Amino acid sequence: MTRAAEPLPFSEGEFADRLAVVQQRLRADALQGALLFDPENIFWLTGFQTIGYFTFNCLFVPAAGKPVLISRTVNRHLARETPTLQGFVAIDDDAVPTEVLAVHLAAAVPAGAPVGAETGAWYLTVRDHRDLQARVAVRLVDWNGFIEQQRLIKTPAQLERMRWAARAAEAGLDAALRAIAPGKTENDLAAAMFAATISAGSEYLGHPPLVVAGERTALCFAMWRRRVLRVGDVVLLEAAGCIDRYHAMIARSAVLGPASPAQRDAAATIIGMLEAAIGAMRPGVRCSEVYAACRAVAEAAGLAGYFDHRAAYGIGLGFPPNWSEGKIISIRAGETAVLRPGMAFHVVPTLFMPEFGMCFSESVVVTESGCEVLNDYPRRLFEVA
Repeated sequence: MTRAAEPLPFSEGEFADRLAVVQQRLRADALQGALLFDPENIFWLTGFQTIGYFTFNCLFVPAAGKPVLISRTVNRHLARETPTLQGFVAIDDDAVPTEVLAVHLAAAVPAGAPVGAETGAWYLTVRDHRDLQARVAVRLVDWNGFIEQQRLIKTPAQLERMRWAARAAEAGLDAALRAIAPGKTENDLAAAMFAATISAGSEYLGHPPLVVAGERTALCFAMWRRRVLRVGDVVLLEAAGCIDRYHAMIARSAVLGPASPAQRDAAATIIGMLEAAIGAMRPGVRCSEVYAACRAVAEAAGLAGYFDHRAAYGIGLGFPPNWSEGKIISIRAGETAVLRPGMAFHVVPTLFMPEFGMCFSESVVVTESGCEVLNDYPRRLFEVA
């Protein structure tokens, strides 16, 4: 029986080019290799993906030659179908993962030689790092941020996936908006959103979408909890799509029935903030300048006190629990990073007011002359009769 193949999301040549860039940096840093624990970085470098990264999962990248995956035994099936990997070292369920990794390093790297370790990864615990240090004969050196900087600028192929993801996100948003009606529940809207997004081609998302109604829209990151929709409710919807692990998002707000003057004013302010941020985004502009343009609209409306977060975060690769590349770059106060063509963001101004919250957002990419909005959906407050 022939095993099913797991296709690479991009060409082998593209992954070979990425590996060459990383290995050139490793040699420049005088390292024998690097240990990667971040599933996004592992995917970017090799195309390998598994939902099983919630257990110990490490990619050893030598300074020359293909990488080796050290992971739980059940991940071997996907690993063996990934041609960018040199091999797979299995961690049985009754084994100590750091011990298995230490044995592999002892065979691959001379004792005392320096090896980079991705200590900024969420999935390398303090306990495992300490245990690994105690077991290995090599010298572990913090090695963080280089791959993330390569991920900042999206390639045409990556942007193609993100545009497709934007279509899937729009399908989910549209379905949720159409499902709004008295007596429906937040769960009904979430179900409609998920079904339409997946039908439009999306894979599993790096983060659950947001579907929340009524007074709980004032609570950031509140999620659907079976609440029945009533006339007068604000409904906050944030949808996303994912194609080959590349994401795009979109948010809109609605009111069940005629909106109040306060609701319309809030919506107009947020849309103005969104458009000010998008209008300020172009090569050479600092992230903090874009944030200032966005915040100025809220200040002019007297609502800046309800705007208590960054204006945008980087997007692209994402595995649960996060679809964001916000730990790489964000549009926020004090951020000195300069925008460059190919950078992608989710511009997501939100006001969390005492009675309700609202959000309007777009996924964008910086171009040579300005900013391309990846989404194509009406930008307005929806009043559902």
